[in-house]
Amino acid sequence: MSISEKEKVSVETSEQRSFFGRKYRSVYGDQLVCLCALLIMGVWRWGWRALAICVISVLVSMIADWLCCRLTKKTYNPKDLSTVVSGMCLGLMMPAAVSYGYVAFGGALAMGIKHIFGGKDNYIFNPACLSYAFLAVCWPSQVLLFPRLGEEIPVFGEYTGALYSGLESYLVRLGTAQELSFMDVLLGNFLGSIGTTHVLILAVCGVVLMCRRALSPTISLVTFGAFLAGSFLFPAYDNINSAVVIELICGNILFGIIFLASDPQTMPKTFLGKIYYGIIIGILLVIFRQLTKTEASFVFVLLIANAVSLHIDRFADSTIAAAKTLARWMKNSSGSFERVRNQAQSEEEEAPAKSLGDTQEIIVPPVSYNMPKVDNKIIKAAKRPPKIVRDENDLPVRKSALKKPKKENKNGES
Repeated sequence: MSISEKEKVSVETSEQRSFFGRKYRSVYGDQLVCLCALLIMGVWRWGWRALAICVISVLVSMIADWLCCRLTKKTYNPKDLSTVVSGMCLGLMMPAAVSYGYVAFGGALAMGIKHIFGGKDNYIFNPACLSYAFLAVCWPSQVLLFPRLGEEIPVFGEYTGALYSGLESYLVRLGTAQELSFMDVLLGNFLGSIGTTHVLILAVCGVVLMCRRALSPTISLVTFGAFLAGSFLFPAYDNINSAVVIELICGNILFGIIFLASDPQTMPKTFLGKIYYGIIIGILLVIFRQLTKTEASFVFVLLIANAVSLHIDRFADSTIAAAKTLARWMKNSSGSFERVRNQAQSEEEEAPAKSLGDTQEIIVPPVSYNMPKVDNKIIKAAKRPPKIVRDENDLPVRKSALKKPKKENKNGES
């Protein structure tokens, strides 16, 4: 490979690994700090078992990533924070009473899916999202049921207490939910996963990541707005304000919008594509909530959006090209009429006003009617007019009308 080709490859690699002008490693580092803040809140609420779940998820994810790199003969980078972020996201979406075996299986599955679909910097689906969706479908009793708030959960051993359905289960199945106060919503005093119920901390993390350019504000705000508008138009039950709030805080939606939807590897790259991406996620969330009655609907919606992310960018490019063509046509068609009218008005304004006098001659410009040119030459007649003579009665007659005398021949005969 020549030097120019190497420079071209290095430039393309640097462009692929940039997110709002920042390297992916620094972006994932900021996200990891915010995830650790959520983990601290989870430990404060659920005890040390929450920390053990996240640690197991991260360690298994790193080991599985290293093993997949060895099997595919790729270079393993221990400084790759995307693996750590995926493991943390998977652990924080788990309930505090889940068995460690399911957590370890989920971490290994996430890295296996990551390498099956292209490996680092090339995967299509968010690894943590796809792994959580698989666990929720196969073992809903382990993933979608939660212990009571304030209950002590042992770090080692299986949890033998009672498990309860979360807010999303009551919302999608019964069309109702418990009433929560404003402080309960902010502090996350309701059943849910380890790190997805702390609404106040999630809001602060979202603002911080936007300011640090580690989060796409276009995708987050458009998704948030589209989902709120759809929930307000089609509420889950009669109390619209309460229904909109409950739909927003349950089902990993806030957590997913902040940490999963803006994954640099799976989101669109163009500005218009990000707008389409957010609208698709918001509308599909409302449809899933209203029609499918599916819990953990955000992960399924995000997987659908990840699958069409590349096509969204292409559609955005074609939309921009069509808009430019339409604007150019409108400019050329309407601008010509405006130019002719302005030119005629300017000529009328610049031309001096003339008043015709009594003896002033009006000169009419020549008009061509597609007739042949006239050379003003006199053409003589081809025939001469007949000569007029007088007959024996002194009357004017033509010369040809007179009877010529018969000539006599030599024998004297006429």
